[in-house]
Amino acid sequence: MDYGKLIGDAFAYAKDGLLGNVGIWVMLLILMLVPAVPIFCWIFLMLLSLKAMPGLLFLAGSFGVALLLAVLLSAFYSGYQLKILRGETPLPPVTGFNTLFSDGIRYIVIQAIYMIPAIIVFCVFVLPMMLTMWMSVFSNEVPETMGPLFMTMMTGILITIIVSFIMGLFALIGVIRFARTGTFGEAFNFSAILATIGKIGWVTYIIALLIMFIVILIVSFVIGLIPYIGGILGFIINPFIGVFAIRYVCLLYDSAGTA
Repeated sequence: MDYGKLIGDAFAYAKDGLLGNVGIWVMLLILMLVPAVPIFCWIFLMLLSLKAMPGLLFLAGSFGVALLLAVLLSAFYSGYQLKILRGETPLPPVTGFNTLFSDGIRYIVIQAIYMIPAIIVFCVFVLPMMLTMWMSVFSNEVPETMGPLFMTMMTGILITIIVSFIMGLFALIGVIRFARTGTFGEAFNFSAILATIGKIGWVTYIIALLIMFIVILIVSFVIGLIPYIGGILGFIINPFIGVFAIRYVCLLYDSAGTA
């Protein structure tokens, strides 16, 4: 695997598609920003209602509604990601919002299903320990088993991370299969997914993803170091990083010679 070529091709795709196409860049910024609106609105409303001392049930319920709206609004950007994963060249325009939304919802559902094993592990091994420890702190009673509880919780967190990573490897190929075939069930065609990863090579696949994350991390870190405008510049460049990352995994998938 020529990792340098993979990075170069993905960078060229993002550069050619976004530089000089301000409209696409701005639309992607909007799609990435819109999901945060319900959360900011919730925070603003909670600050206004502090004097009224809203109950815990109201706080949890209103936050749940805000979170649901944020997930639904994120479907537009997820749907656009699928257009790139289909291998469309050059970078497609941000159009067809009904299709973007419907595709994005299915994309989100696929990701959620793949995360079920990690959620189960978290709920079984981590959540009960966290609740027990929190209740002990609030009651000012530290049980003798606090040490073992903490170790069990940390072990559960480690297992959750490992399970999330493994399922993420399958989910990435599954989502691309869904994008290419348009069939929801193909996202869970594990025999085909294993065959694709096998053609890429498990070690090559993992190394390629690690390289992508390291490149993005370094770029984000360097931009963040820029005085005064680092945060703003980091936000503005998000569409470029997003397009680069999606095109990168698209090319990685294509390296297996799979349709």
